[in-house]
Amino acid sequence: MSEGRLNREDDLEEDVKDTAEDTENSLDEAGDKIKAGAKAMANKIKDPDKDMGTEYDKEKLKEEAKDI
Repeated sequence: MSEGRLNREDDLEEDVKDTAEDTENSLDEAGDKIKAGAKAMANKIKDPDKDMGTEYDKEKLKEEAKDI
């Protein structure tokens, strides 16, 4: 095999790894948002006077903190 072909294969492999990591991170973020939304909705059901946006933001921060 030529050196150029090997370099292209290495570049492709690195691109695939980067894409997989980006996808994993995006899925983790989406999961955190879904969990935060569900928890905010539960809090709103328990206390209808609570603001959904505020509850979502609080729960999202909690989910993000778990990842650290």
